[in-house]
Amino acid sequence: MIQKIPITDYHPQDNDILVDLRDRTVFSFGTLTGAVNIPMDAIEKLYSLPKDKRIVLFCQKGDYSAEIAELLSDNDYEVADLTGGYRAWLCKIIPRKE
Repeated sequence: MIQKIPITDYHPQDNDILVDLRDRTVFSFGTLTGAVNIPMDAIEKLYSLPKDKRIVLFCQKGDYSAEIAELLSDNDYEVADLTGGYRAWLCKIIPRKE
């Protein structure tokens, strides 16, 4: 089962491994505190993560992380998908002018 959590409501738990799926260049400009980067070209590294931890995924908009969450869930990982992606989190911390 995949937990769907709006990225703006996420509160890390001790058992979490937070994974940023965006490419290395974008990751280098900023990410969520504590996130590790496993981009698409290194996706096989996800399968080396421990199954006794909750794998919490996010990407730029939330679509790619949802797909990867399905793959991990099908392989018996406990998975959470942060919906809305990094873009939604940025919009929360940097509100747009009206």
